[in-house]
Amino acid sequence: MTQRPQNPPFSGHALVIDGSGTSLFVGILNLEGQWLAHQTVEGAPLETLFATTESCLDTAGLHFDGLSAFVYNTGPGSVLGLRLCAMAIETWSRLYPNARNLFAYNTLQFCAQTIRLDHTLPKEALLVSDWKKGAWNAVRFTSDKVDPTEVVDDATLASYTGPVFHLPQRKGWQKPPSNATTVSLDIHRFPELLPIDGLLTSTDSVELYTAATNTFQKWTPERHRAPV
Repeated sequence: MTQRPQNPPFSGHALVIDGSGTSLFVGILNLEGQWLAHQTVEGAPLETLFATTESCLDTAGLHFDGLSAFVYNTGPGSVLGLRLCAMAIETWSRLYPNARNLFAYNTLQFCAQTIRLDHTLPKEALLVSDWKKGAWNAVRFTSDKVDPTEVVDDATLASYTGPVFHLPQRKGWQKPPSNATTVSLDIHRFPELLPIDGLLTSTDSVELYTAATNTFQKWTPERHRAPV
């Protein structure tokens, strides 16, 4: 698949944070959409997010006030990881107004775009990941387009006749589909995907994907604050 050249939507350095999966990804993209630094670390984001972010900033020779944007994953994925990243970004964007610009991407839509690059798709394919027992977050896609994320049940998945791909989550509620090919979420491939229209969505605040309503909900830290 050939993409037309396109500059990133941000006007300077962007900090990319993804805590949706089995590992934490932190990276810094420059104005040309190339990595200045990036790290993937195992372990819960609560234990690794801040140290990994500082390490990437040091490698890139930057501080938070040298950023112009934050790029974050809305989900679906690890609820704890997504919320922790959301809380950190909301805090940093208030402390450093120059980086107030926020850009979001969806886990499955991002992953589906990498599959489009890596596989020849003769017809529609389906990418799924765990939501809860008997239900899956999913996107349908072809070599030309990726549909919005939806929820499918076991019956729909069992009757699907096209290629099926499975993206593991930090916690799995059920076995992967028997006919599925396992894939991974490779956030370091951002430079390859940035030219794709619609990959990133500008948001006024951090918004997280909610499978139950198939919509984005505004991140409200007060709802999730730990008791004191």
